[in-house]
Amino acid sequence: MWTSAALMLLLLATGCSLDAASRGPFGPEDPETVVPKKPLPAQLPTRHILEFSSEESPEHIKPQMAGSALGAGIARSPNQEAVLSAADVAGLRTAAESDPRVATLLGERWGFIDADRVPPRGKVSFGCCRTTARFTRLTYFSYSHNVAVDVRLKDSTVLDASRAEGYLPPEGPRDVQRGIELARADRRLAGKVQGMQGHGLLMQPDRGFFRNDPGYGHRVIWITFSPGLGGDPKYWAQVDLTEDRVLDAGDEPPR
Repeated sequence: MWTSAALMLLLLATGCSLDAASRGPFGPEDPETVVPKKPLPAQLPTRHILEFSSEESPEHIKPQMAGSALGAGIARSPNQEAVLSAADVAGLRTAAESDPRVATLLGERWGFIDADRVPPRGKVSFGCCRTTARFTRLTYFSYSHNVAVDVRLKDSTVLDASRAEGYLPPEGPRDVQRGIELARADRRLAGKVQGMQGHGLLMQPDRGFFRNDPGYGHRVIWITFSPGLGGDPKYWAQVDLTEDRVLDAGDEPPR
């Protein structure tokens, strides 16, 4: 018994005499990493001032890429095969809208949204057909059926057309145009917005707990009128394009 007690005391004494760093939860501490010091530059870098450029229209501006490769005069050439000209879009629309399948899906009232190139599918994605065949997707929104319509073409031939359930495409030119027309004719704004610039932005009315907001589930666009492209809006209107009517309209509060 005395021998066991002596061994335990010896072990305790040995443990207490160890370096404190070695008794941490992660073992001994590593030595500090030596970081070489570098002298500061003799001349401080030039501060870049944020500048904006208006390349598309006065109401669409974007910051210039100062100090980047683009700012240094190196420009990327766009892929010409993927660019659709206005004439290309007009021809594709004529081919699509004259197709009976597309006409049935669109109904009496509809608006064109956008057109873009799409990669080919299946076996046509290999070999010579990849560069010779041009595949395009046209997006519409049918106000009559309250649904987006997706049309796919190969060159000028409609391959398929289908309803895009649950898809809410961004506002198109027809959405904005029709919204402005209805807002200008509304009795609450008639005689006030003539000569003003109209703008449109797609909106989604909320689903309420007891009652949904007016226009919920429909194609609704928010219309504003301002004295110019860059002026503050003076009047507004909430237009339901599905029902082709103005839900509400009024004056913008003073700023």
